[in-house]
Amino acid sequence: MKKTVIIIILSMFVFSCSNRKNRKNEITLFAASSVTNVAQEISRNFEKETGIKIKLNIASSGILARQIESGADFDYYISANKKWMDYINSLNLVEKATIENLATNRLVAIVPLGNNKKSKKEEVENNLPDLFAGRLSIGDPKHVPAGKYAMQAIKFYGWEKDLADRYLPAKNVRDALLMVEMGEAEMGIVYETDAMKSEKVNIIYRFPNTACEVIAYVGATKKERSESLNSFLLYLQSDDVKSIWRTNGFKLDEYE
Repeated sequence: MKKTVIIIILSMFVFSCSNRKNRKNEITLFAASSVTNVAQEISRNFEKETGIKIKLNIASSGILARQIESGADFDYYISANKKWMDYINSLNLVEKATIENLATNRLVAIVPLGNNKKSKKEEVENNLPDLFAGRLSIGDPKHVPAGKYAMQAIKFYGWEKDLADRYLPAKNVRDALLMVEMGEAEMGIVYETDAMKSEKVNIIYRFPNTACEVIAYVGATKKERSESLNSFLLYLQSDDVKSIWRTNGFKLDEYE
């Protein structure tokens, strides 16, 4: 009996050491849906360069924040909205000293590719609700930053009354784009970077930066940092990562 207990204890010790060793060579990255391509490229390049594997968890910034609040295991969090990062920081769940702006984006209005209607800038600004029938596809403003920014832009132009009850809210910005690609909505408001990569929509209007808050992507680490995570932080400052952001249409400065 005594021998069996010793074997069990030794087995648990070996398993625990193995687990710690594996964790040293692995990072869990929580990233907003709108940076899917960037996160995937960064992960591939970082793993190739260091041998450290990155596990990706892609969802809307709000959903990711709620997961972290509920105790989800993460190493680095990229939010498409500073308010969600501030919320997580207020719960003391990220290392405050590591919070930084990573890149910026902007909003665009899109229509399905088959819609060849061309509108002048003045027509969109003065009359967007009358340029399409049916519903407007946006991220759900309750937890999707792109949706919150879209509502700010709608209010900026005074379209709230004409668009009331015409919203088609999506669980993330990629789904908002998909609804327009599939023709489920005649128009949508999404991030420029997502629209640029789609071959199924046309951009009919680019919103000025003044139409909503600065669309900044904010990153931060969890409280306890491993050597692997420290290496990842250094990598995020590299020219390789800056090139990935720019190639995917993001700006590294709001005025760039």
